[in-house]
Amino acid sequence: MSKRFDNKKLIYVLGILVVILLFTFVFKVPKDNATLKGSLVDLDTTAVTKIILYPKTSTGEPFEFVKEKDRWTVRQGNIISNPASGSVQNIFNDIISIKPQSLAAVDEARWKEFELTDSLAVRVKFLNSKGKKLTDILIGKLTYKQVANPYGYSGGNNIEGTSYVRVYGEKEVYAVDGFLSFTFNGKFSDWRDKTIFRCRKEDILNVKFVFPGDSSYTLTKKDAGWFAGNEKADSTTVSNFLNSLANLNGQEFADGFKPVSNPDYQIIIEGNNLLNSSVRCYRNGAGENYVLVSSLNPESNFSSNRNGLFSQIIKDKNYFIK
Repeated sequence: MSKRFDNKKLIYVLGILVVILLFTFVFKVPKDNATLKGSLVDLDTTAVTKIILYPKTSTGEPFEFVKEKDRWTVRQGNIISNPASGSVQNIFNDIISIKPQSLAAVDEARWKEFELTDSLAVRVKFLNSKGKKLTDILIGKLTYKQVANPYGYSGGNNIEGTSYVRVYGEKEVYAVDGFLSFTFNGKFSDWRDKTIFRCRKEDILNVKFVFPGDSSYTLTKKDAGWFAGNEKADSTTVSNFLNSLANLNGQEFADGFKPVSNPDYQIIIEGNNLLNSSVRCYRNGAGENYVLVSSLNPESNFSSNRNGLFSQIIKDKNYFIK
């Protein structure tokens, strides 16, 4: 009798454990794990013709990348510019590679904590040619930590980053590896092409300096070396100048500038495998401020004072002669 009673108790206990187990799977597991997706975004990049990027409210106004006849431009208001080299492809790569590592929150109560409200997050929206929304992602807080170098090299630690994201219109917040928040936290000018001149230094053969009055001259490569006009130029000085010139970027944009006269200064670069390229410098106002316009990036104007970018390009002949 006692044995039957003990067996009956065991059956009851087993039944209770089964109920608890079922409750855990039915209610607890879906809440914690079922929403953890293998990939957050399913995007056919070939169908995308517009990307709208909404920076954080404190950073700036929204802007958009637009594809027309296989050419991308980046636009804000009336300003249309070339995007920085590789920027559109980098956006695609970063977005489609988002793979959630963990579920950080399941409702909007913690959106502010992870900077995923409309005003705190960066929003990236992808549209097709018919204006249909393909993907809409919010990118929020970035955290990072230092981790020891696994190979034991001196010089220290690596940095690992975790970004927090959610799909617009959904409540779940996901933690993802990487510095996604840092990558997308930029204003309009950060995504624009700032190229002034780009080539291999070795391909440059002549640089013509067109100055006011009779001070113009040409920096020329000859068998005996480089010459500024008819005078031998210092090889180290020329090399440093060409290094700077071959990979030259603007800094501050001068949108809306329209020249009303010929340039005050100009350089014309000629060489092997190069179309003749120029950088024109216009005085802007009464002071020593200039606007620089490159033939390689004519849709963008760059501002400089006399000691800034202007001085990297415009060199008096005596600069090259020791």
